[in-house]
Amino acid sequence: MNPYLILSGVGMLLVGAIAPFLWWWKKRIEAKFFLYGLILWIIAISPKYIMDLTLTDPLFSYLKGFGDAVYVILAGLYVGLRTGLLESGLPYLIILKTKIKEINLNQAIAVGIGFGSTEALFLGFSSFMNVLVFLLYPDFINKIPESQREVILQQLNQPSIVIPAPILERTFILVIHVFAILLIFYAIRKADIRYLVTSVLYKTVTDGSIPAFKTYLDLNIPQNIYLVELYFGILALIGLLGIEKIMER
Repeated sequence: MNPYLILSGVGMLLVGAIAPFLWWWKKRIEAKFFLYGLILWIIAISPKYIMDLTLTDPLFSYLKGFGDAVYVILAGLYVGLRTGLLESGLPYLIILKTKIKEINLNQAIAVGIGFGSTEALFLGFSSFMNVLVFLLYPDFINKIPESQREVILQQLNQPSIVIPAPILERTFILVIHVFAILLIFYAIRKADIRYLVTSVLYKTVTDGSIPAFKTYLDLNIPQNIYLVELYFGILALIGLLGIEKIMER
């Protein structure tokens, strides 16, 4: 087991903590706007976890029977549209019906940072605790079903070169969340549904790629892991350019 993998979780936690602190420090934004993002994240993510516990695995098992190409397309649409509709469509409805829609640009960015930071903190804590448990109780691996044990052992024995990958991913995804949230506010401010559609599609393209990556790439190979991060990095760059354009307007 590679004990240094715990640094990935630490780094993800730092991304989730530093981003709101820096925006608060720079703009003196009230904490409640970051909390709005946290609340929106919980509301958007809860249905996804319910779907994963009940529908996702049986659906994926069924789709795999049609071959890799069909599975990648249909599973990608399922994963992508689910993310787009729940993480952009649902917040749009909530913001539209509340006074949150009246906030200014810097406060809207804080909402997006709160959304993305909450996810980074949640995933970072999960990663940190998963590695910590096996570090403290190495025999615990023997209590895991054999069908899952090999996958977990592969993850726990990854080389140290992969440590920055999850940290980069959380940084990129946080930017993606901020841009998607800003598009929602812009759609409401301009009364133009096209910006909401753009937000939904942006999130759909982000997560819709995951089944393809998992099917066609061996994600135990560091080069492939960073190839995935390159994809998210390109989307984050698009997000940064979009954020800048909205700020100019």
